[in-house]
Amino acid sequence: MDGSPGYQVALIIAVGTVAMLLLSVAIIMFMVFYQKKMIQEQMKHQQLELDYQQKMMEAALESQENERRRVAGDLHDSIGGMLSTIRVGLSTLARQIPDPESIEQPKQMLDDTIASVRQISRDLMPSTLEKFGLVQAVREICDRFQATSLLPVVFHEEGDVPALDPKKELMIFRIIQELINNAIKHSQATGIQVSIYSIQNLRVEVEDDGVGFEIEVQRNVTHSGKGLGLFNIENRVRLLNAHLDFEPHRKKGSKITLTIPHEALV
Repeated sequence: MDGSPGYQVALIIAVGTVAMLLLSVAIIMFMVFYQKKMIQEQMKHQQLELDYQQKMMEAALESQENERRRVAGDLHDSIGGMLSTIRVGLSTLARQIPDPESIEQPKQMLDDTIASVRQISRDLMPSTLEKFGLVQAVREICDRFQATSLLPVVFHEEGDVPALDPKKELMIFRIIQELINNAIKHSQATGIQVSIYSIQNLRVEVEDDGVGFEIEVQRNVTHSGKGLGLFNIENRVRLLNAHLDFEPHRKKGSKITLTIPHEALV
């Protein structure tokens, strides 16, 4: 009975079925493994692209800061030095001419120019940030914006800002600087408030009572090549692993909040 043709056929069918099942399982396992490998490779490729984009953004912003530093140095050392030399020459000339009052107006214009050059140099590379930290630098820039725009720029702080990585501190300062600048230029506000809170995280708020704005409109302006302010702000926010919130549907004015986890600051 065991050697009968019917048994042999049944055995061949059973072995063939088992072999087909094993082959099917092997194919399924290979496909699962292959898909998993493909997903891993895709994720690895995406991560490499993100890392590359982040390095490119860091390099672009670093290049901007280096150029600011160079221009600030040229303004302070070269142009500022030449203007100061001219100022000394005018003062010497005033003692030698019969009517020294006649050059008082040029002297005053020169003094104003020297002050403007120094202010531009400080805006390009804030020495206060390096010497005294973020809070003092933001307080100073609020005072300077208020003096030049004749618009109240009120600064408020709450909590103790921890020690920050210098590059990240500079990024935060540039974001705040650009937000204040945008509010002064575009909001038609009668007052601006800048607040820094350091409690569970580091939070910066820039609020004005102006006409407000639509964030998508601003992004379209940036993408059209007419402005880089928002583009640079959002790049810095990404590099900080932070979050930027544009409060929508306000009846008046605008409020922009930058939130940075403390662990992202070191």
